[in-house]
Amino acid sequence: MYKCLEVLWDLSSFMVFIDFVKNFFIIVGGAIALASYRSQNRQRGIDNSLNSLKMFEKTIQDKDIEIWKTVYSNTYEGMGADLYHFVVFSEEDKTNQIPLSHLFISEGKGLYIPESKFNFNEDISDLELGSIRRIAEQLNLIGYEVLYGNVEVRIIYYELGQIMEIIFKWINEIQDKETKESVQFMFPYFMKMCRKYNRTMNSLPSKSYVNFC
Repeated sequence: MYKCLEVLWDLSSFMVFIDFVKNFFIIVGGAIALASYRSQNRQRGIDNSLNSLKMFEKTIQDKDIEIWKTVYSNTYEGMGADLYHFVVFSEEDKTNQIPLSHLFISEGKGLYIPESKFNFNEDISDLELGSIRRIAEQLNLIGYEVLYGNVEVRIIYYELGQIMEIIFKWINEIQDKETKESVQFMFPYFMKMCRKYNRTMNSLPSKSYVNFC
């Protein structure tokens, strides 16, 4: 009788041990699978981020970035700019104040200012400033990918952070309510991304394109 009980006890203990081993390997296997899934997702996010940046660089040329930098420098008070404006100069070096909101007009290829120049020592020419709108359009596409978790915001921000901040600021500071709503409607994903990740972005490093005092 006692022998039977001992056998049953040993068998029961063995089954408990087997269940423990099974559960252990299930947990370990699940942990490995989860870690592998996260690693693959992270790598996918990195690859998607790099592809998004390549697309940005392919679409936005160096001259577009130079135009953005020049417009940014001409928003400063030291250049004679009023608040929420940038300046250009006519042939007689007369200062013309251009609202920043005009950079995002939806008509045609974007803002066009005939017979003007950015600086006194330049020749008069027709200024085509559609570059700013094209940059915002590309940032809007990237914003969509960020919001849906397809790309790494830290990688995007490092490369484009300063551009993103300045364009977001320009749009956010449009004074006319109707115009502001219209421009924000043009770039919904970009605006939402900047608002959602504002704190995160403030703690991230980014490349410097311009450095004006």
